[in-house]
Amino acid sequence: MTRLTHHLGRLARRRRSGAVSIEAMLALPALLVIFSGVTQTMLMAQNRVYLEQAAYAAARSALVHKCPPFDFAAALQSPIAAINAAARSHCTDEPGKWEDAARWALISAAPSSAFAQGRGACPRLPAAEQIATASALGGGLTEAFMNRVCYAFEPGNVEVEVAWQSGVFTTFGVTTPPIEATVTYRYPLTTPFRRFLGDGRHSDGSYWREGSATVVLQ
Repeated sequence: MTRLTHHLGRLARRRRSGAVSIEAMLALPALLVIFSGVTQTMLMAQNRVYLEQAAYAAARSALVHKCPPFDFAAALQSPIAAINAAARSHCTDEPGKWEDAARWALISAAPSSAFAQGRGACPRLPAAEQIATASALGGGLTEAFMNRVCYAFEPGNVEVEVAWQSGVFTTFGVTTPPIEATVTYRYPLTTPFRRFLGDGRHSDGSYWREGSATVVLQ
């Protein structure tokens, strides 16, 4: 009787152990999905901070490289404004300046994978190469840095719009700040939810989600 009881006890323990193993196997995929989703959410929240910094960098650059609009009514009333108008008639916007400022600010938010390199859409940037050389990074770190630069400067991943806000005061016919900068960025997605969260796909099938931030400098 004692042996039978002992044998039945062992069978019961084995069944419980087997049931726990099966439950763990069934729960593991769900836990991995949840963990991946939380990780992606945290990365997107972090990238949001970089995106706001990029908008700020673009606005500051536009203050220098974007021609201020002219108030013709004020120019007609002031000879100084007319002189300023003549001096600024040859002014030319330089959108590449504020676009590059935003892209440099977004390098930290770009992926270190070689997907962008594989798509072959990376412009050559001597400044980035000089930074990598001067920093004396190791081979792997240099490659990761250049991959980030490649993604940030890949056409379509970063878009910048800047504009002087209307209805502001003018001095001698020249509009002063505030100026508004909006930066749109394609966040790379790597979680199992990427097909459901993504707003689009690159040519190699990788998914991205679009986010934007706006900054006004006065």
